[in-house]
Amino acid sequence: MRKRLFISVLTVALFAAPIGRAQTPPFWIGPIAPLTTFSPNNDGWLAPGEGGYAYLGTNNLERGLAYNPFTDHLYLVSRANVGGDAANIRILDKNTGADLGGLNKGSGIVSGGTFVVNTVRVGEDGAIYVANLTTSQGAGLPFKVYRWANESATPTVAFNGTILSGARIGDSTDVIGSGSSTLMVAGYGSSPSVGGNNGYAVIDLTAGTGTHISFGTPPNPGDFRLGITFGSSSSHVLGAQSAGAGSPTTVRNTSYSGGTGTLINSIALSGSNLQVLMDYAVIAGIPFLATHSVGDSTVRIWDISDPNNPVLYARGNNTSGTLTSNGNGTGQMAWGDITYDSVTQTWSAKLWSLSSNQGIQAFVVTVPEPSSITLATLGGLALLALFGRRRISQ
Repeated sequence: MRKRLFISVLTVALFAAPIGRAQTPPFWIGPIAPLTTFSPNNDGWLAPGEGGYAYLGTNNLERGLAYNPFTDHLYLVSRANVGGDAANIRILDKNTGADLGGLNKGSGIVSGGTFVVNTVRVGEDGAIYVANLTTSQGAGLPFKVYRWANESATPTVAFNGTILSGARIGDSTDVIGSGSSTLMVAGYGSSPSVGGNNGYAVIDLTAGTGTHISFGTPPNPGDFRLGITFGSSSSHVLGAQSAGAGSPTTVRNTSYSGGTGTLINSIALSGSNLQVLMDYAVIAGIPFLATHSVGDSTVRIWDISDPNNPVLYARGNNTSGTLTSNGNGTGQMAWGDITYDSVTQTWSAKLWSLSSNQGIQAFVVTVPEPSSITLATLGGLALLALFGRRRISQ
């Protein structure tokens, strides 16, 4: 494990931008770069309204984004009222961001909720799941999850019910597994105040049943509201909400069995108290947690091989100019296209990130195989590593 962390720091030094580079957006530090083909301006940022695109604006109407490895498409959930339809699941080209059409919502199937559609995730079999948002679960406002078997399918209702009565749910979701083993996790909000809202819900998307996962304190109420992701398994869940000013973002690292949750540890991420959007992936055997600050739209990638000591691997921001505030702290991130090049002995992955009112950013992240860095290389880069360690602020 120590070897892995040491290599990560050296990798940051290898790919770091020249010393003295301005730290205002856009910037990229470490083995991260914009996916330049993404967006009309080829800058890796599909800005709100860019190119006249009607489904991505600045009115807090876009909060869901996912990647499907079976179709190689992205899905954007937008409540923008276009042509009389305010419940859109748009299909985007993963490399350019071009709109390829929308999912069929059937006749009256997708309905109900405070927001009829809000977040989107994809199962490991390519099935697409869209959740609504309810600000107070109950008979009049059930939490609902819709399932599309594929992009041509008519949706079905995978879940319709109440898991924690009165609690807000649907701001953050993630999905793991395939077929009958597909599970969704969803975080609760802290308002309204409901006992148990410091946990989360796990939904069996085949059986259509939901389980409330309860904890002691911490976690605190709403700690999984804005960001949530499965980790290394279906019983490993990480989540976050905004921290107080001047405090690091605290990620709750948990496991659960049945309806009982266990707080493994709390991961403190320095650099911003607003790193609440997140997604987890294992690349080159290293567990990475990607985060997005909903304040300035900076994306960070953390090596959490040792969850008690997260290591900043890279950070970037493709945006420019003055951003519209993401006052709700909402959005979603998605890893995808994780591939290995045997010639260069390098892994690469794409990362897409939506922050409400601030558009979609797209990045390419590279991770060299640990064995590809020789002892001679390590010796020759020792001084550079020290520079990189000091220079890369979080």
